Amino acid sequence: MTVATFNQPKDLGDLLLVQVSPGWSKDRVTLLGGSDYPLGQVLAKVAHKYQALDPSGAGPAKKAVAVLAERVDASAGDAPAVVIARGAVVARAELVWPAGITEPQQTAALDELNALGIVARATL
Repeated sequence: MTVATFNQPKDLGDLLLVQVSPGWSKDRVTLLGGSDYPLGQVLAKVAHKYQALDPSGAGPAKKAVAVLAERVDASAGDAPAVVIARGAVVARAELVWPAGITEPQQTAALDELNALGIVARATL
């Protein structure tokens, strides 16, 4: 007997473990165009637009401010999105980090998210 396995795409239930209130924990934002953003992407905010965190960059792009609550293809230009902005517990393993992020940079970003009430926890 063969057992089929299915690789289902991740959804918000995999990432968001607890939220204070859907209307308060999440915000609608604009993502900077030019990228395909995965669910769980850790984001920075630059000039009123959100983009992938860049911890080795300069300025506001190196500060974590939110976690993307959906996959958004913004390859063709700026796109609307929903982010987890405050008052939530997220699955640490589901967070998407930039390539090459160091452990100290990741720790600093998690501290920045924690200060906003976005707490990353390991899941069982």
